[in-house]
Amino acid sequence: MDKRRRRRPSAPKKTPKPAPKPQKTAPDAPEVVQIQPPALDRKRLILRLTTVAAVVLALFIGFSIFFRVDTIVVSGNQKYTAWTVREVSGIREGESLLNFGKAKACAKIAGSLPYVKVVRIGIKLPGTVNIYIEEVEVVYAIQDQQDAWWLMTAEGRLTEKTSAANAAEKTVIRGVVLEDPKPGEMAVAVEEDPEATTSEGETQIVTVTNAERLETALSILQRLEANEILGQAAQVDVTDMGDIQLWYGEQYQVLLGDPGEMDKKVDMMAQTIQQMGSYQSGILDITFSTDPGAVIYRPFK
Repeated sequence: MDKRRRRRPSAPKKTPKPAPKPQKTAPDAPEVVQIQPPALDRKRLILRLTTVAAVVLALFIGFSIFFRVDTIVVSGNQKYTAWTVREVSGIREGESLLNFGKAKACAKIAGSLPYVKVVRIGIKLPGTVNIYIEEVEVVYAIQDQQDAWWLMTAEGRLTEKTSAANAAEKTVIRGVVLEDPKPGEMAVAVEEDPEATTSEGETQIVTVTNAERLETALSILQRLEANEILGQAAQVDVTDMGDIQLWYGEQYQVLLGDPGEMDKKVDMMAQTIQQMGSYQSGILDITFSTDPGAVIYRPFK
C-alpha cells in the first residue's frame, strides 16, 4: 500500500473580482433658501416720491414760464386787418403754449370772418404764433326776398349785405332768391309750394325747386373758378332749368341747356373763349342739343 501521503488537491485559485464601477448619482438639488424682504422704509419711499413730484412740477413750471406767446404774426390778410384776425382768434400774448389750442383758434377765425377761406396756425418756438389766412378772391351777388343784394362765395357762404351798385360789378345770380340771409351763414333758397299760381290765375305744378336752382348755380360758379374764370362772368341765370344761360361779360352769351354734364360744358366754354379772338363776340351754344360734345358759335347780328 502506497503509504505515500496523499496530497490534498489544491484549492482553485481565486481570481480577484473587478472593482465595482462607481455609480453616477444625481447632483444634489440646490437648496431653496427664502430670504425675507427687507422692511419697507416708508420714510425713504415718501422722500423719493416727493423728489420726483418736485422735479416734474419744476419742469412744468419752467416750460409754462418759458414757452409763452410773445409774438403773434398774421399773414395773407387783405380784407381784414392783422389786429382783427388776432382778436377773433382768441390768442393773447402771455398765454401758455402748453394750453394753446390751434384747432379752436382756427374755428373761431373761420366762423367769424366770412371772407376767410383757409386758416393755418403754426408755432415757432420759443414764443411765436404764426397765423396764415387765405381769403376768397371773388364773391357773387344774389338777392333776397326783399330785393336786397348779398355777396356770396362760390361755396354758398354769405359774406355781407351790399348795394345794388356794388352788386352790378359782380357776377349776378338770377332765377333764385334767398330766405333770411345772415353774414357768415350758408345761403338758403326760398322754399316754394308744390303748386304755384301764375299771373293768369292758372295753377302750375312746381317741378324744380329753388334749392335745386341754387345748387346748380353754385356748381357753375365753382367750375368757373376751377377754370380760373374769376369775376369775368357777368351773369348766371338759372330761371329756366332747361335753358340755363351765362353771360361772359358782354362778349358772349353762353347757352348751357339743362344741368346735365354741366362741368364738361363750362370746361368747353373756357377752352373755346381762350381760343377765340378778342374782337369776336356772339352766342356759344353748348346745350349739346344739335351736336353732342360740340360748341356752336354764332356771331351777334
